[in-house]
Amino acid sequence: MKRSLVLLSCVLGPLALPALAHAFGDEIVVGFMVPLTKKGASYGVQSRAATEVAVEEINTAGGIGGRKLRMITKDTEGDNALAIQLARGLIDKDRVLAAHGPQWSAEAEAVFPICERSKILCFSPTSTKPGVSAPYSWAFRNTVDENVLVPQTLKWVKENYPWVKKAAILTDVKDAYSKSLGHDTFRPRLKQFGIEVVEEVDYLTGDTDFSAHITKIKAKNPDLIAVGGTWVETANMMKEAQKQDLRVLWVGGVGMGNARIVENAGLASEGAVHNATYDKDATTEMNQSYVRRLLAKVPNETPHWPAANCYDAMKMLAQAIKQANVTNTPKTLEVDRKRVREALATIKDFPALTSADGKITIVDTVDGKHAGDAIKKGTLIQVQNGRFVPVGEGKATALKVR
Repeated sequence: MKRSLVLLSCVLGPLALPALAHAFGDEIVVGFMVPLTKKGASYGVQSRAATEVAVEEINTAGGIGGRKLRMITKDTEGDNALAIQLARGLIDKDRVLAAHGPQWSAEAEAVFPICERSKILCFSPTSTKPGVSAPYSWAFRNTVDENVLVPQTLKWVKENYPWVKKAAILTDVKDAYSKSLGHDTFRPRLKQFGIEVVEEVDYLTGDTDFSAHITKIKAKNPDLIAVGGTWVETANMMKEAQKQDLRVLWVGGVGMGNARIVENAGLASEGAVHNATYDKDATTEMNQSYVRRLLAKVPNETPHWPAANCYDAMKMLAQAIKQANVTNTPKTLEVDRKRVREALATIKDFPALTSADGKITIVDTVDGKHAGDAIKKGTLIQVQNGRFVPVGEGKATALKVR
């Protein structure tokens, strides 16, 4: 069977076939880059399964214009240099149609310029650092950046916890997304909502001992701790704060959105709040079907937002390829790539898992300048009685923390 390639950046297999093996024709092959080992593996394994679910559903429904969709998975290991190497191979050697990914903001910052120079669509499912896609007209993201989500979170915090007057910020300065969240988003936004930042403490990805960090913060007696980081280190911070009897409201970005934070931190995570765009307990037929199929592949996992974002991104990419009506030949590859990019940029109200209203719109430009982000409605999530619970807008009430 003949085949053509599409780089889908969320999961690619251990084997890369030689360039000559990739003819064009009645099979579309997508590349999927995702961290399956080392940094980010706690997100990547489930994200691969979710994207496989999407591909299976697409093929069961007839593929893309009658062509079967096949996914190749590449493990970026959360490493920027490796992500660059993989992207170049997929674009130049495998001659892919489009690039889906990478997941991490730091990887996206490294890979987007390559896609721009090669004039190939680069569609990251999970990068949320503000402005990452803006400089590159061929770069898009299936996300709402933290400068949109964090103000929504803090507004809810002030409405439900008026006693929050002082805050400390813990920032992972080793990771691009985390550093931006802590320094560039939480710092000004807390002040915007009348919350004084009384202490800022930095840490590094992989740190496990936060005793000194929490001791320093406790001396300033904050009401809230905002974390510019992901759930892994945050769970250890919470346990250390509990050990030192520091009682605060924890607030994070989308990086806090993994139920393993509850499994790891236990009662120390109670009351923690973040803004997400996916509710694993949504009762829609689409979500219930997705969760069943996902858990058949990863039965010991709790569905999380990065995986759902990958699922939606694969569905949108397939829609864009179909809408582009690609010729799918070597001679038309350059034109086909442009058509796919233009088609993705026009997607509006796409039926999706990762928006509270079930719709995603891709924004190409704002005021004449490229944006490349998605419009979707967020869902505030709070840890209540050991579970992620949607709060606000007619959902559950805020947990009593003090």
